[in-house]
Amino acid sequence: MKNNFWNMLKEVESAYNFHRRKVMNKYSLSAIEVDVMLFLANNGGLNTAADIVSVRKISKSHVSLATDELYKKGYICKKVDSANRKRICLFITPKADEIVRYGQEQQEEFMKKIGDGFSEDEKRQFFDSFDRIIDNVRRFYNVKPKESTD
Repeated sequence: MKNNFWNMLKEVESAYNFHRRKVMNKYSLSAIEVDVMLFLANNGGLNTAADIVSVRKISKSHVSLATDELYKKGYICKKVDSANRKRICLFITPKADEIVRYGQEQQEEFMKKIGDGFSEDEKRQFFDSFDRIIDNVRRFYNVKPKESTD
């Protein structure tokens, strides 16, 4: 079971990547560009590059490159936080609405497929168990939580 755990994680990641690639191919975006846009769309209160780095565990340089490209393409805008002039907030523009909608549809399709055949109670139990696993990771490995719905 222990060795199989790592294989299972990779299979789930591969299945998610299948859906992400559909967005990438349809809109000529990189994987990180898709991740950044969906992160911003799915996590209203978390809207800085630092938030993306912290929650998604993507390197600063990759997030910086992706946000610069998305800005150039007109898919995100950058605004200085009025309360903290050093903080740059990122927002999805209307030009990206179709991409975000399609990306969220792909995320929903992924969740629907991996949950196929499970009752609502079984799904709840799974996510409750996974929440406990994450709590243990944070407790034993000093990982600081960041609120995210992504």
